[in-house]
Amino acid sequence: MKPFIAVPFLLLLLTSCSSKPTSVPVTPTVTVSPTAELAPPPTAIIAPTIAPDATPTTDTRLLPDQWQQWPVVPSVTGRAVEIYHTGQLMGNNLHAFSKIGDCQNVKAAFMGFFDLPDRYNLGTDYQYLQETIDNFSGYFNTDGQAVKGGFNAATVLSPMWANPDACLPGESPLECELRITKPSIVFISFEVWWEGRTSETYEKYMRQIIEMVIAHGAVPILATKADNVEGDHDINLTTARLAYEYDLPLWNFWLAVQPLPYHGMDPVRNDGFHISTDGWNTRSFTGLQVLDGIWHGVLNTDSTSAIIPTATPEPTRSANLIPTPISGPALATSSERIVFSLVSRHEGRYDPQGVYLFDPSKRNIAQLLGPGFTFQSASPDGRFLLVSQANSLYRTDGSILTLLTNQFVSTNLLNALWLPDGHIALITHNGSNNSLGLIKDDGSGWTEFPVDSNPIEIYPSTDGTHITWADGSCDSSGQCTLGDTWLTDLSSRESKVLSGMGSPIVSPDGQEMAYTFIPAENKSNLAIAYLNENRTREYPLAGDILAEMAWQPNGEWLAVNMDIRSDSSGRVTGSNNYLINPLDFSSKQLPSINFLNPNTVWDPKGDRLAWIGTEWFETSYSIHLWVIDAITGQGADLSDALGLEGSDFLFVNNAAWLVQP
Repeated sequence: MKPFIAVPFLLLLLTSCSSKPTSVPVTPTVTVSPTAELAPPPTAIIAPTIAPDATPTTDTRLLPDQWQQWPVVPSVTGRAVEIYHTGQLMGNNLHAFSKIGDCQNVKAAFMGFFDLPDRYNLGTDYQYLQETIDNFSGYFNTDGQAVKGGFNAATVLSPMWANPDACLPGESPLECELRITKPSIVFISFEVWWEGRTSETYEKYMRQIIEMVIAHGAVPILATKADNVEGDHDINLTTARLAYEYDLPLWNFWLAVQPLPYHGMDPVRNDGFHISTDGWNTRSFTGLQVLDGIWHGVLNTDSTSAIIPTATPEPTRSANLIPTPISGPALATSSERIVFSLVSRHEGRYDPQGVYLFDPSKRNIAQLLGPGFTFQSASPDGRFLLVSQANSLYRTDGSILTLLTNQFVSTNLLNALWLPDGHIALITHNGSNNSLGLIKDDGSGWTEFPVDSNPIEIYPSTDGTHITWADGSCDSSGQCTLGDTWLTDLSSRESKVLSGMGSPIVSPDGQEMAYTFIPAENKSNLAIAYLNENRTREYPLAGDILAEMAWQPNGEWLAVNMDIRSDSSGRVTGSNNYLINPLDFSSKQLPSINFLNPNTVWDPKGDRLAWIGTEWFETSYSIHLWVIDAITGQGADLSDALGLEGSDFLFVNNAAWLVQP
């Protein structure tokens, strides 16, 4: 047999799990023989033409404590077949697979070169694997949302480590990856386990991961690890027990590296964790064999017992959700008012928790509207709010609800904006597509804009002559995927696409438009478009992800919140906050905050800023609020006065500082 050959660009990236440099020399090519050196049993490699039995029995399966004898490349299991066919009914992508894990699973270390034809050679006897490479093309050299150097079985389940540029509020990295990629097969592999963590803890989190992947209709492939840093192989034994219990494929990578020098471990680092160059290549090759075997196994086996998912019933929306007049301060009588709506996330669904008024001077809070309601926009004079409940859009003064339309688009995004002239820009749904248009503040005079896309979000800033918005799609649970962004001239009603401009917001004076640009993978930063001059300028700031920005009421300053995100763990560890003047490029740095999903709102005079977002504790989430003097930079933490916390993820999806009546 001719050997499998791969150009060892992986060698240059062996520091992905550690800051220590490697002294292993780079050689022109690395040759790995997948026969004698890997020593997998010949029957373990599944050729595309072999359809293994769909239902294993306990008589033929080795027990978990015999995991060291389990084959490198597993046979497909009956449960895997059921999951795969269920996933196809759910709309999963049969050409997509995902990786869930740490640094040994990133594209530079695991199978990435299979998307680069000049970086590998399968040889004559392994050309059958090319079909699998072609089917999953584009997903080998990709790092999804659930793979990163510092991840472990606990962090992929926490929204604190999710990429805020790609993931929805409250989504964990795992949920985010499953939603975006919709994979049909998922590798689950965690190599690192810190001292002091028990296998029982590992098992608890792994069960959650496995069950979440199965619930999304993707086939989990579990994996043993090459190292034994815990000393008794307890993690591999636990993994085998889980594979046995759930009847899932187990990729026995530990067995694959046993014939290699040092059993596939790096003799230079000699830290008991990092694998060698031979180990890297063996990992990618046997991983491809596993993907090939499981994919062809589920394709070639009919499943008459596949579980057909039933539709989750929508929560009942009835008139009794409309609240009685509030007992707290009404809009016309309160002095300073920050209005915001609160949303909770539970089991992948978003539930509006109501609309609140907060007086920052008196530190008083009152619930204006109860669960089911969301704040959309405020009138220019601060006397009225636009609030939504399901597909109904209302105008309210704090005591009376006036229905404007019952064809409002109901998502977790903002779909209405009150314009300076009193008109309301909004997105409605009547038929197969959404429509973008204007109404008067009494709900009359609908004027539709001619757009050839599906609007799903209106961005919260306008000069009265332009609005910006995004198209895309939303699923039945209200989770949306954004597409292109657009700029619409309210006078001519003409719209143009804003290529490469994310979350654009027009300044109140109509001179500039701030937006995000993508300088590198998993990064975003600030850029400015000068509308009257038809030019743009990038304005990169220190930080990793542009989380939020808001124009001062007179348009002079732009407040920008830049998240600082760890390259190793993916967690947001802090923020840099700035005031930017786009005309003379001057800037001021403000105090740092560390919120998830921050909202930035200016007081009507433009003297102060309020930052409101989510803080995380061991067992709960809470809403935090800071008010900052824009001139002095001094601030006050008003979080205790809010008193909003819960075990489910909580976040503020919209906020505004109202003009005093």
